[in-house]
Amino acid sequence: MHPKGAARVVALILAIGVIAGFSSTYLVQAGMPGWLILLVTVLALLIPIIAATRSSQKGD
Repeated sequence: MHPKGAARVVALILAIGVIAGFSSTYLVQAGMPGWLILLVTVLALLIPIIAATRSSQKGD
């Protein structure tokens, strides 16, 4: 994947995590299960961390 494309994907995933985190109270009121909101938020924030860790290991 092109480096700019990878940065866009990471930015999109982070944005989804932030949106899910900030809107979690509204999603709970709408009837979405709390565990699902937590799962989406944690996964969306964990993927860029893993990607950054792996890219730094490849550079060594």
